[in-house]
Amino acid sequence: MKRELRWLAIALSMLALGVLCARPYARLASPFYALAARMIAHGRPWTISSVEVARGNSSPGAILRMSGTVSERKNDAVPGARLVSKLQVAPVIFWTLLVAWPAASVRRLALIGIAVPIFVGLEVATTVCQLIGPFAYASAVLAGDADPVTWWERWSRFLEAGGRVGLAFVAALATIGIAQWISRLRAHQVAALTARSRLPRATSPREFS
Repeated sequence: MKRELRWLAIALSMLALGVLCARPYARLASPFYALAARMIAHGRPWTISSVEVARGNSSPGAILRMSGTVSERKNDAVPGARLVSKLQVAPVIFWTLLVAWPAASVRRLALIGIAVPIFVGLEVATTVCQLIGPFAYASAVLAGDADPVTWWERWSRFLEAGGRVGLAFVAALATIGIAQWISRLRAHQVAALTARSRLPRATSPREFS
């Protein structure tokens, strides 16, 4: 029972720490969000000007603000619309699950190493896609659709309806599963090498002469 309470305390502490550190995290991660958004916008009539943390936010987490323009065609000299999209971010669920998961210190370092690329993909699929959704909407409006429902909009609705939390859980569990699989694989390799080293050494014919 004490062990369960300890991990519950760790999880709650990480949750509180994640909320408190959301704004510094957002400032550090904003260049990554901008780069990912520009990569998605490449080849489309969208221009991502900046991604920054919005001021004047007193709610938990941080508000990211993406600014840019949308044109009817890619090479238009004058943009058809200027946009500012906002999204609250506090990536605590993914890292709380990983930190609260019981593991030895060495295995935890390996877990974090596996988690980083998965977290990057998770943030692109959630935060970046939600920020860039209004650009797709404006692009469809400029193309002549009066009330478009783009795939970006459907994906954003899915995330807002609980999909974001679900994806964070799935990503965290996938990270843990991969780490456990790698740990078992290494254990089998070590066991095989140990068993091989204990085999009797073959005697060469010269030793009998």
